[in-house]
Amino acid sequence: MLPITLTHAAEMLAIVVGGGKVGERKVRGLVDAGVRVRLISPVATPKLQKLATARQIEWIERGYQPGDLSGARLVVAATNVRAVNHAVAQEAHEDHLLINVADCPEEGNVHMPAVHRDENLVVAVNSRTARPRVAVVVRDWIAGMLPSYPW
Repeated sequence: MLPITLTHAAEMLAIVVGGGKVGERKVRGLVDAGVRVRLISPVATPKLQKLATARQIEWIERGYQPGDLSGARLVVAATNVRAVNHAVAQEAHEDHLLINVADCPEEGNVHMPAVHRDENLVVAVNSRTARPRVAVVVRDWIAGMLPSYPW
């Protein structure tokens, strides 16, 4: 595992395949980091629909098709269909893209950490065992220890 921080996120296109609760969580994290997001999904949660209506993300309202990852630097496979997530991961690997696979982390080459952001600090916590709940608990513990004043 090699923790890294991606910079110049606004120059990057991330494609998220899947508009359910998991896809929403991934999209929110990407948008919060300033990444340009294209959502590919026939359906989307109300919050994702609101982001699309506000033009904070681009929403392609259909299922994933081969070739959809063109132009991306980062891909997230977050559907509730294992075969679709696998196909997205295969295309991403063939195109040498960074890929996070929500339902099968070992199939991807990027894991998304639990993140705490404030005005001057970003704290990211990842778990070696792909147990996101552990990372969330530790992130929240660290965030609770931070002083409440601006740095």
